[in-house]
Amino acid sequence: MQDHNGPTEQQKDQAALWHAKRAGGSMSVADEIAFDKWLNSDRGNRLAFDQMRVLWAQVEAPARRASKAQAKIGLLKFLAIFTPKRTVAALACAATIALGVFVINPDIVVNARADIVSDNATVTDVNLPDGSVVRLAANSALATDFASGHRVVKLLRGQAFFDVAHRHGDPFDVHTKDANIRVVGTRFNVDYLSGSTIVAVQEGAVRVSSPAQMNDGVLLGPGQQVAIGNSTRKLEATDIGDVTPVLSWMQGRLSVRNVRVDDLITRLNNFSESRVVVLGDVANRTISGSFPTTDVSGSVETVAAAVDGTVVHTLPWLTVIY
Repeated sequence: MQDHNGPTEQQKDQAALWHAKRAGGSMSVADEIAFDKWLNSDRGNRLAFDQMRVLWAQVEAPARRASKAQAKIGLLKFLAIFTPKRTVAALACAATIALGVFVINPDIVVNARADIVSDNATVTDVNLPDGSVVRLAANSALATDFASGHRVVKLLRGQAFFDVAHRHGDPFDVHTKDANIRVVGTRFNVDYLSGSTIVAVQEGAVRVSSPAQMNDGVLLGPGQQVAIGNSTRKLEATDIGDVTPVLSWMQGRLSVRNVRVDDLITRLNNFSESRVVVLGDVANRTISGSFPTTDVSGSVETVAAAVDGTVVHTLPWLTVIY
């Protein structure tokens, strides 16, 4: 039995399937035995299932208040489409529970720590006290510290483009959970959207390090970027040349090349009041293109068509691609 600080993504997916199957009343005697065996085989399994139960309980009440009749009809129609005898049954079950994960707003706690929070429909320009300018992508959050001569910004969520003012050589620091970024004066983009931090430089130079490698790291120049996450052991700069596609979000588009569908949808979700969930092997297919952030539903249809996926609009605030 493994000891987990928290359940893995695979365990969460399995928990979602089991919870939906139990909630739908489609458990056979053999299923009950298999469920008990799975639940007790690993502490992470039990944690994942408990989390699913809590999330689902939390999302049911506000969902009913918001649109009780429509939500009920939409959910029943959705479940009716995917009977247990069909291959996509597991995907349908996962969709109902994914609802709890994506509809419950995880940003509330982060927003409470932030000094600046952007909405989900615009790009927000922020003038900082030292004369630097930050362009915040939709649904992004910053905390700032400019007291006692400090120039420190924490990107708590989302994406931001920094145009840093020179000030007597004083450093300007940007932090995410994964990365520490230090500059004197430059223009660079920080993407903290999908579980890792990606830094791309337009002008000047920045040094990027992980919290565990404060005295090490990598120096980036114009046209270079680096990605850093929990599993990154060594930082390596990548020459991307033209950073225009990286900055396309400021013009209302997301331009990507050979990215996972799940990563693209994560970014598009940032510009939408509803949630889009990707299930099955579609999530790991790769896609290239330019997608408008002003028409997320249209972009989702385009993505699905490009990767031979299917779009199902289940509830007013949930769309599933499988």
